[in-house]
Amino acid sequence: MSEPSIKRNFAYKSILTVSSYLMGFLTFPYISRVLGVDGIGLVSFVDNTINYFLLFATMGIGTLGVREIAAVRENRDQCNSVFSNILGMNVGFTFLTLLVFFVCIFLIPSFRQYENLFYIGSAKILFTAFLVEWFFTGIENFRYITLRSLFVKLLYIIAVFVLIHSKEDYQLYFVLTVVVVVINAVVNMIYVRKFVKIRIVELLSKRYVKQNLSLGIYALMTSMYLTFNVMFLGFVGGNVEVGYYTTAFKLYSVILAGFTAFTNVMLPRMSFLVANGEKDRFQFLINKSFNLMSLFSIPLILCSMALAPQIIYVLSGTGYEGAILPMRIIMPAALFVGIAQVLAIQVLTPMKRDKILLLASVLGALISLLINIIVVPLLHSVGSAIVLLVAECTVTSIYVVFVIRRKYVRFRLKVLAESLFCALPSAMICLLCNLLVSNNYLSLSIGVILGGVIWFVMCKLTKRDVIYMIGNSKKQVQV
Repeated sequence: MSEPSIKRNFAYKSILTVSSYLMGFLTFPYISRVLGVDGIGLVSFVDNTINYFLLFATMGIGTLGVREIAAVRENRDQCNSVFSNILGMNVGFTFLTLLVFFVCIFLIPSFRQYENLFYIGSAKILFTAFLVEWFFTGIENFRYITLRSLFVKLLYIIAVFVLIHSKEDYQLYFVLTVVVVVINAVVNMIYVRKFVKIRIVELLSKRYVKQNLSLGIYALMTSMYLTFNVMFLGFVGGNVEVGYYTTAFKLYSVILAGFTAFTNVMLPRMSFLVANGEKDRFQFLINKSFNLMSLFSIPLILCSMALAPQIIYVLSGTGYEGAILPMRIIMPAALFVGIAQVLAIQVLTPMKRDKILLLASVLGALISLLINIIVVPLLHSVGSAIVLLVAECTVTSIYVVFVIRRKYVRFRLKVLAESLFCALPSAMICLLCNLLVSNNYLSLSIGVILGGVIWFVMCKLTKRDVIYMIGNSKKQVQV
């Protein structure tokens, strides 16, 4: 099998990421105004609770599947075996999770109060087992992933504007989000037969259970300051506070998705390079990733903090002013996440340093749980934002200490300093737009356009060439 182009894969993944957030920017302002902060908060509470149960159903399969498929992608027989092993294990974990999920609906009052939504959400848990997105990522078939997703997203957007018209449509809106998962799963299971054959006997294999549990606990611990954060806020703060927090989280999630798009593209390639002993190319791609991460994350963080009131207003309209401060607290976490994504997904996971991932996630989860219990009941959405920032900082620090001690990568503060230097003029422009331009739409437009142009010019002046960084040159570069 010929080696797919990283540049092409990144282009496909970028298109997918941009389309996801174009969909969000098209639908969220409409939905937030139609359903109101209470309706958005309720749907977010239910969906995040469903996602928390999904963590138990999938455990570490998303990462494990990509890593193992990437390592054997050139051997059809081994690919069939690995695929069958992981799919069978995923289905088994899913059915156990559904059993616990239905018991919780019956026993927990907050679940029983919205039992219709939770029963609808059970379909999301079930069909996620058959998404097998990890397989297509492992073989680096990002073209298929992107084209399929674009088609389903288009159907979703049309359905939202045609069917959602009042606050009472919150249940139908949630149904639409679940249907997206169902359609993707059905299409994937039909298409995957072109690449692999399912071996019935190997569906019951326990070959990857230990690795799955290790990576799964890592995912569960990480969720303490992501999915669990929202669920806990819903219990102690109510739907309105959840609405503030999830609105504040929107732009952060856009930046996070950008990092995830790149690291998801890189994981199968890095796993392949490690399996084949190509250390020089491995180191080169890590260096490139750090350059890209720092170059993009710092200006996005600074400018979004400066324009937080305008962003919140344009996204959600009036009534969401309580989301401004949480957003400003959350945004710096994007830098820590960027560093963590490179280290966890591109370095530690391909090298199978799962114990380090687990250790960092456990410490991050313990700290987030402590802050949740102490701070969130008092500060609500602001407290949840603090939880996220502190937890991400903790986890990233552990990764950095470990990889420096093991000399896996070299850190140079000069890279961060250069990125900050490029970003500061744009941040100043955005801050002036916030202070001097009263119209929110005009202020945001001027800030984004003028700030973007100035940032690009600064990159050119400092010779931080974005196109070169994304390219496929095999010359070694330093970070």
